[in-house]
Amino acid sequence: MLCISANPAIDRRLRVGKLSEGGVNRASSAQPLPGGKSAHVAFATKALGLEPVWVGFLGGATGVELQNGLRGLGISVSAIRTESSTRQNLEIIDKEGVITEVLEPGGGIDQEEESRIFSLCRKLFRANRGGVIVISGSLPPGLKPDFYAYLIQEAHRYNCWVILDTSGEALQEALPAAPDLVKPNREEAEWILGERVTDISSAKAAIGSLIRRGARSAAISMGEEGIILNGEAGTRAFFAPSPKVTVQSTVGCGDAAVAGFAFAALKKMRPDSALSFAVACGAANCLAQFPGMISRQHVEELLAQVAVKAV
Repeated sequence: MLCISANPAIDRRLRVGKLSEGGVNRASSAQPLPGGKSAHVAFATKALGLEPVWVGFLGGATGVELQNGLRGLGISVSAIRTESSTRQNLEIIDKEGVITEVLEPGGGIDQEEESRIFSLCRKLFRANRGGVIVISGSLPPGLKPDFYAYLIQEAHRYNCWVILDTSGEALQEALPAAPDLVKPNREEAEWILGERVTDISSAKAAIGSLIRRGARSAAISMGEEGIILNGEAGTRAFFAPSPKVTVQSTVGCGDAAVAGFAFAALKKMRPDSALSFAVACGAANCLAQFPGMISRQHVEELLAQVAVKAV
């Protein structure tokens, strides 16, 4: 399977005592890790026993650091080199476990670099004909909002099954390209649809709107409440609440859930089973030391606690 990232990052996790806004904060530890949503998906699918290939733009010293980090964790990398350096993000965790994230916008991508990644992806889609493609994350400066729509159309030419996890205009423009599954969170769905998503009923209605706009199926993550999924237009929707766990960090939980959906697609699970597995993966991420680095044992243990119901 392929994990495509247009806007990867090095994530630097800093631990502080009490975060002082406007003051000097001294970190007790600093841990750099390959970051961005697709990296987290790759970590999680690797933990589930798959062999993901990470695909994206890499530039500068941070790009080299990211590539080395991915390969050091056993993730295959297929990258396009860019003039702009790969961005760096900060994740600051205080002694109470409160997480503050600072996300850079990413370096600009020029037309030649965009053309090269399109060519690379077409080659990889052909080699992975009929496989699962996960496209996730934001778009960097220089790429038009329809960038993901083009990738989805090309992937479908080779009968690939595409999961899209993005937001804003990138999601809006991609829906008519008929991604096989979109997985926005509650806030991202509200932005696209202009509707409040406050409970299971409104989430189900929002999924219907996403499907009418082109998505073949959709899941909306409602944070610690759980996930609602409609496998495809005209079929039954399902909801699964998240198991209660001791949370290390919630960063990457949505990405781990996406990894669960990707695994389920490859194993051709029924929609209710796919949802149960994805929710267990998301909960397992809460127990992980770093985003996406879930334990298959935790997934199996949590899977027994997930109760799926038709809605």
